[in-house]
Amino acid sequence: MKKVLRKGILVAATCLASLSAPANAVMIAETGLGNGLATGGLVLPIAAGSANYWAGLQTLLIDNSKSLLAFCIDPWEWSSSANQSYGSNSLESIFGQPKASFIRELYSEAYSSTLLPGSQGNLNAAAFQLALWEIVADDNPTIAGLQSNLNNGLVRKVPGTNGSLLGATNSLLNHIDGVFGSENYSFDLYVSGRSAGQVGAAAFQDFLVVNQLPEPGIASLNQIPEPAMASLMLTALGGLGLVGLRRRKQSVQISG
Repeated sequence: MKKVLRKGILVAATCLASLSAPANAVMIAETGLGNGLATGGLVLPIAAGSANYWAGLQTLLIDNSKSLLAFCIDPWEWSSSANQSYGSNSLESIFGQPKASFIRELYSEAYSSTLLPGSQGNLNAAAFQLALWEIVADDNPTIAGLQSNLNNGLVRKVPGTNGSLLGATNSLLNHIDGVFGSENYSFDLYVSGRSAGQVGAAAFQDFLVVNQLPEPGIASLNQIPEPAMASLMLTALGGLGLVGLRRRKQSVQISG
């Protein structure tokens, strides 16, 4: 029987061994969920077998005062509902230039679609999260273009994985070709400094938050996401009965 791992089970970056003491520390707690979907079954490095994971946006509380939406970085770690100390770093220093470029392109082409209301926004956010995990865990940056997919590797589908979600994820991955979209963002990558490579469930999740940059000639910055939007997303998810299932980790085997 398929069961859903509690939705706080989401994950973090691979190259953090050098970050044992985060500089300019802030306190971050995961407080809820935004748009997204349960996968219906998936293999991630965080567990030995397949499970029904939540994939999508999370809401964070930074320094007990600022509420933001964020995506998890990697399928190796767990989010925490209690305050944890985080530092910040650049995409390039954590992932290297090729993967950082893939991540930036993914955001430039598709991030705003993850904020849409209703079922389309939920599907887009879940697909975006899977594409992000795939880029981080399975991409081969030494070969031009995105070489990975969800058929194999550390992030891969199982017979029960949501077909619509797989289709949407593959569409995103197929568009990572070096041609950026029209959206322009700056990035805040928050790293816990507790992980040392691919360490598993004992470490804390790392998060990526973006700010929308202005078009040329426009002085003001419009930050995305806004706390009000996060609240609306959580309300919608509450109607689906999904909000209460999060944080506590458990490994669940999925039967075909």
